[in-house]
Amino acid sequence: NQAITTGGVTYREQPWHKECFVCTACKKQLSGQRFTSRDEFAYCLSCFCNLYAKKCAGCTNPISGLGGTKYISFEERQWHNDCFNCKKCSLSLVGRGFLTERDDILCPECGKDI
Repeated sequence: NQAITTGGVTYREQPWHKECFVCTACKKQLSGQRFTSRDEFAYCLSCFCNLYAKKCAGCTNPISGLGGTKYISFEERQWHNDCFNCKKCSLSLVGRGFLTERDDILCPECGKDI
């Protein structure tokens, strides 16, 4: 609530000292950094991904969807494009048919015996 004399930031039409404009979760300064928001609160990308992003069924890392990141979604699971591979032969299944066996995804060749 103090006057801003230098280095201010405007977010949602409100002025902030750049030292006061921080990630809601980790308190890292956001001025000059890429960030996003949820429910009116600003987050650094790392905290946002860890708190809210869906996790890849292949590598378990967050799928941010930011910056044009492409991903595959099937039923209740999601995969990064690079992680959507046959469990047995590792063939990329992006844009191809696939089969499921419990939690595994398989190409038609590897899944022909199930």
